[in-house]
Formats: sequence, C-alpha cells, structure tokens
Amino acid sequence: MLWRLEIKNRKQKPWASLKIFASMAVLLILVLSLPVRADDSVDALNSQKSDRQKKLDDINQQIKAYNQQIVDTQKKSNSLKNEILIFDGQIATSQLQIEAKNTQIEDTQVQIAELEKLIDQKSKEIEENKKILAELIRQLSQYDDSYLLKTTLGTDNLSEFLDQIQYTQNYQGKIYQLVQKIKDLKKRMEDQKAELEIQLKNLTDLKEQLQIAQQSLQSQRDQKTSLLNQTRGLEKNYQKLLAVSQKQEADIQKEIEDLDAQIRAKLGNRSISANHGVLAWPVDGILTQGYGNTGFTSLGYNFHNGIDIAGPAGSPVYAAADGTILYTDYSDTSYGNWIAIKHSISTQTGTRQIITLYAHFRTIKVKPGQAVKQGDLIGYEGNTGNTTKKLYGPERGYHVHFGVYDAEGFGVKDGAYTKIYGPYRLPYGYTYNPLDFLSQ
Repeated sequence: MLWRLEIKNRKQKPWASLKIFASMAVLLILVLSLPVRADDSVDALNSQKSDRQKKLDDINQQIKAYNQQIVDTQKKSNSLKNEILIFDGQIATSQLQIEAKNTQIEDTQVQIAELEKLIDQKSKEIEENKKILAELIRQLSQYDDSYLLKTTLGTDNLSEFLDQIQYTQNYQGKIYQLVQKIKDLKKRMEDQKAELEIQLKNLTDLKEQLQIAQQSLQSQRDQKTSLLNQTRGLEKNYQKLLAVSQKQEADIQKEIEDLDAQIRAKLGNRSISANHGVLAWPVDGILTQGYGNTGFTSLGYNFHNGIDIAGPAGSPVYAAADGTILYTDYSDTSYGNWIAIKHSISTQTGTRQIITLYAHFRTIKVKPGQAVKQGDLIGYEGNTGNTTKKLYGPERGYHVHFGVYDAEGFGVKDGAYTKIYGPYRLPYGYTYNPLDFLSQ
C-alpha cells in the first residue's frame, strides 16, 4: 500500500516531525482545494447545441413533408406533370438533406472540440494530483514513526498518544482518497476519449453522407433536364418514353417471377415462426409498397417479392441483423446495385437461416465475405435499376427494395438479356413477407 512507510532517520528531532506534519497538512489542504471541474459533458453539450437541434428538427419535418408529397404523387397516374412534381420534390428534399448534414457536421465539430477540452482538463488535473501525491509520499517517508512511538509511550497522557496514532491513520486515509481520485479522473478521461473516437467516426460518416446528398442533387437536376429535353415538354412524348421503358423491363421482371416460382414449387409451402423485431428496419423512410399481389402492373410484375421503403436520396442503409455479406452486384437493370446478407435467426422452433436482400443502392460500402452487425452501414439509397430514371410506374422514386428469403434454395443467376442491358445477375429463392420479421 502507498502508506506503508520506510523508516529512514532514527535520530529525527520532534520539531522535525511536527514540521513534516505541517507540510503534509498544507499539501492535503491544497488537494482538497483543487477546483472540481464539472464532468457533466452530456448536459453541457446538450445546452450548447439546443439551437442547432431545433433547426435540425425543423429541417427533418420539412423533409418528411416532402417525402409524403412525393409518395402521394407517385400514387397518381403517370404523366409528365406528375413526373416533374416528383423531381421537384426530390430536389427540394436533397437540398434540405444537405442543410441537415451541414448542421449535424457543425454540431459534431462542437462536440469534438468540447470533448478535447474536457480531456485536456482531466489530463492536467491528473498531473496536478500526481505531483501532490508524490510530494506527500516523499515527506511521509521521512517521518520517523519509531521515534514518535518511543516518545509517546514515555508520556503519561494516553489520550495524547491515541491522538498521535489517529493523526497518522487519518493521513494514510487521505492518501488513499487521493489515489482513488486520480483513478476516477483517469476513468473519466478514458470514457471521454472513447466518446471522442465515436464522434470523430460520426463526423467522417456525416461528411460522406453530405457528399452523397450533393451528388444526388446534381443527378436529380440532370435527370429532370434530360426528361424535359427528351419530351420537349409534351405529354405524348413522355407517354412514348414510358411505354418503351415498361416493355424493356417487363421481360426481366418476368424472369425474376419465374425463378422465384420454380423454387417455391420445389420447396412447397414454408413458414418461419419468428418474432416481430428479429430484423431491424434497414432504412428510415416511408413504406410505399407491400409484399405479395399488390396490383401494380406498370412496373412489369403482379407479385412483389419484397417491400419498398422510400427515403431521401442518399439515405444510409443498415444491416437488418448480424450476418455475413453473401453477394453484391452492380448494374442499372432490375434491382440495380444490390446486396444479399446471410443470417441465423432465432425462431420459436429453433435457429433458421435466412437471406436479406437490399436493392437500388447508389453506393455499396461492403464486400462479399464481410461480417456485419445489426445496424452496420452497408450503403446509401439510390435509384439504380427499375426506378425513377426509367420513367415508369407508381413506385418510381428513390427507395430501398427489401426482401427476405429462405436460405435453402437461394441463388444468383446471370441475366438472360445481357446483350440488351449489359451484364447483370438476378437473386432468386423462396421469399417471405419482410413485415413478419420487422418491428411493428
């Protein structure tokens, strides 16, 4: 223990011992008088960022309003006017997204600066306390408790003797308290350093999201200009383009339905008794199309083998559960850029293996074979494949197609129309309704 003292000087004078005690008292008073700095970093940061948070809340409300407006327009008939309204809504949403990301970046930078300041303060406090502790131990090591014992045993005043013993024990306790204080300061500093690492990563992610939002905005503007140039502002020209796009995609959608149907016929009827919430929602957005016979035929299919979740362009997409990246594919046909992840999930009858599919990415951030945890970033929402840029259907727009497959029978096949569309691959298998696995 720190207070087990080495006896060095057997001939020390009584007045020297008192002088050392006096010095120790001064040191302990100094320790106790050191300023106690507030460590309520969370409260302090929340207070400072209240205005920015209010601004961010207002922006997010506007984004939600535009998203709903886009979804409402998508449900209306295909027309040049409605398509332009969708583009205008997407452009306005992207502009707000950029403003929101800039606000979040500013707030994160303030938090980083505050954390760095707190870490510096804790580091200085630790050094101050260490110096005082070292000096206190040095002076205590000079104290000749052997001489004190001989002196006090020679006195007739037992109370005075006990006071001396208690006096020494009290100082030993103070040293222990000082050591604990240093440990506590170190722990707080380590916690703040860990929080700093998180905020630095958040800052990097936000800057990437800002870049994606800026690129999406430019892409939306270019697509709107291209549409106006191709149609020359005439509805009849728009309908001609729409008809061509629908016909080109119909064959591929039929190809997907046939592959899924073959596996379903082979495996028979299946079910998984999983609890709601075993999978997390992959993106923050609005459910625009459900699973099954939806009645939407303008996209080239009747049966929808997943669900569609619409969000602002460039929204981050996350893994729905722990798993391993099975496939990634990049194309501008059907599913566009997509990811498949294999999972083991707990069900009421034991562990089952499933595959989750995420489609229409702008950017993919993972690679096959990579392990991911639930909530890990896997990419950013886009409109690649059978979406807005192809000019068709009530589901036109930025969204994530999310599907759930049984692991048995799941496969990936080279597309049959590569001569027309270029290289692409199609995932297929026995599908389940994703809403049966997601939190309600």
